[in-house]
Amino acid sequence: MTKRFLQLTAVLATAAFALSLSGCGLPRKLSGGSAETAAPVVENTIQEEAPTEEPEKKETEKKLPLITSVDYTSRDNSVRITLPDNTWAVTNDVDEMRVFQSGEDAYITIVHADGENAVNTLMVQKSKDALEESLTSQYASSDAFSVESFEAETVGDVELYRYVVKYNSTARMWAYSVTSCIISSDQGYTVTGTVKDDNKILLKAVEDSVDSFTVLSNDTLKTAIDAHVNGTTAPTETKSAASAVEKTGLKEYGTTATLYANDDVNIRLAPGTDSDIIGSLSKGQSVTVTGETSGWFQVNIAGNTGYIRKDFLVNRQAETTASTDAQQAETAGAQEQAELNTALPYDSPSTLYASSGVNIRSGPSTDSAVLGSLDTGNSVTVIGETDNWFVVSTGAGQGYVSKAYLTSGSQAETTAPETSAGSGDSGNASQNTGSDGGSSGSGSSGSQSASSLSQVAGVITSTTSDSITISGDDGNNYTIYTGDAATSSVDGIYDGVYVAVTLDSSKAKADGTLYATGVTGY
Repeated sequence: MTKRFLQLTAVLATAAFALSLSGCGLPRKLSGGSAETAAPVVENTIQEEAPTEEPEKKETEKKLPLITSVDYTSRDNSVRITLPDNTWAVTNDVDEMRVFQSGEDAYITIVHADGENAVNTLMVQKSKDALEESLTSQYASSDAFSVESFEAETVGDVELYRYVVKYNSTARMWAYSVTSCIISSDQGYTVTGTVKDDNKILLKAVEDSVDSFTVLSNDTLKTAIDAHVNGTTAPTETKSAASAVEKTGLKEYGTTATLYANDDVNIRLAPGTDSDIIGSLSKGQSVTVTGETSGWFQVNIAGNTGYIRKDFLVNRQAETTASTDAQQAETAGAQEQAELNTALPYDSPSTLYASSGVNIRSGPSTDSAVLGSLDTGNSVTVIGETDNWFVVSTGAGQGYVSKAYLTSGSQAETTAPETSAGSGDSGNASQNTGSDGGSSGSGSSGSQSASSLSQVAGVITSTTSDSITISGDDGNNYTIYTGDAATSSVDGIYDGVYVAVTLDSSKAKADGTLYATGVTGY
């Protein structure tokens, strides 16, 4: 399902992509350009001597002056934004997503969510606490980022959010991000600006530009933005006040009920994500529920009253990870034994060739340990077979290779057969990651050789369980295997998300499918 909403769009040409942005923020009045206006620069060309002619007259060449605070109105006249100066390029201007960039140093992206369903699916972080929790899920260390500011305001039926995040991690893609969002029941706009380096002057220019955004085609959103910018809104209801309002709707039960946590969750002093945390539940733990509000359950913890979000409590206890893992291991073991029961040793060995990179495993199962690997075209000695696997000699014993990836020809097939459940073993062998299953899709339609690519970026047009297809910024379409990729995205990877993808060009398939080592969604 396509999700159209404002997200950060970015392309990094030289490094691994490691950051996901999400959320929304408050627009502010543009304070007038942040860069100084440069006077026209005059360059004199070098005067050359001619042996038999008079010296040529000096010619002057004038550079165009830098123009700051350039108003840009979208082609459909729905939105307007003031860009920092006339050096910014407009790389995309459609209703769903508009992209502006200053080389590779800074980007500004506008995303539009149209319709109640699209707005309801936006993963908007509506408090500083929620934003920090979201960022913590992406970075192992709490020192990897800092929320420089967070603002929230409600004007009539319109919610406005604004925050600035500084990224301290060495794996970061940006030094700063500035996010602003305006949301009503059926319309949403998100404006995100990013600055690559710790450049305070450029950051200020990007902040001013993000804050200048306004909506021209929706009177409700435009009125809310204008009211905020002009300072004519009523005092913002604080989150504590919002918690108090939520609590006034409390309905206490005549008896108690037992519910279970469907994930790790905080217990708070009041019904609000900004309220103090007084405890927590682990997945599967039970709790006594004594009442409810519209969005929270009132619970009793050792005689103390607390509140838990309703979407984290369910009627039935979830299976623990340990029991689930045990069941999966038991199932995998049974499948492997069934495969071994079909084993047939050869009277004499034969030689086969890898049609694609593939793992050699300790047993006839994709859950078995990886002993080694074969690259495309490598030969291997086959000493037997099961229904779906060849038994091969490893030099130090025997191993198993999926039949789908060995061929009698000395030249590799153009593409490995599609992996079948329980029998396939993907050719990600050179890393020995043990990841299984091939990619799907139609491959690249671009003219650029897949083996020469190290990164691509664009908007996702379709997804499968282990691959994505994107419409690249360079005008080409790419299908990319993502089964082994490190993925960073607060809102998830789905149709319509702008992504930057780091590639391992050595593993590109002959059918054009690329191999991702990292995917960052915006």
